[in-house]
Amino acid sequence: MKEDMGVKAGGADKHALILDAALNLFRHYGFRRTSMEDIARAANVAKGTLYLYFKSKDELFEALARRLAELIEANLKAVAARDLDTEPKILALFDAKLGFLYRWVLSSPHAAELIDSKAQLSATIFESVDRDFRASIAKVLRDGIRRGELDAKSAGFSVESAAETLIAAAYGAESGAGSEANFQDRLARIVRLCLRGLKKSA
Repeated sequence: MKEDMGVKAGGADKHALILDAALNLFRHYGFRRTSMEDIARAANVAKGTLYLYFKSKDELFEALARRLAELIEANLKAVAARDLDTEPKILALFDAKLGFLYRWVLSSPHAAELIDSKAQLSATIFESVDRDFRASIAKVLRDGIRRGELDAKSAGFSVESAAETLIAAAYGAESGAGSEANFQDRLARIVRLCLRGLKKSA
């Protein structure tokens, strides 16, 4: 799933252009090393104009986090509307959130700093995204149980605990992945392994 983070070159939406420039700089240089002056220069706006949109770098970061959260929510809703089997649907949901974050945040050499800044400045922004993500995974598992494909109870799980376990395992796929291809391959193997443990016995 490829996302368009902003407007095309020459577009009139300075707000989006500023956020695009900020994300690019944060990914390449980190949050702390990037100044408002750097962002203004990269967005090709006057520093005074930048401050008309955002009073501080913290405020800008929160706006960027809100924008990322909105895009993830849209991705999740798009996947939820697709008619897919259990495994590909879970993989699509993982890509909608975890794949998105890997492409735009976790693949950065400054990922740890960006995540720390996110935790300090915008954790509440992502709370609803995290809830919707967990609920979406649980719904796919519940649908699989209803179709007779899965049997979480026999495996010792509730639907909610199975979803939490699957998500927790998936979050570990990023560590040492080195590339998006490796990350996606790890996600696929995690999903396959976890679902095999939930398969209904013949």
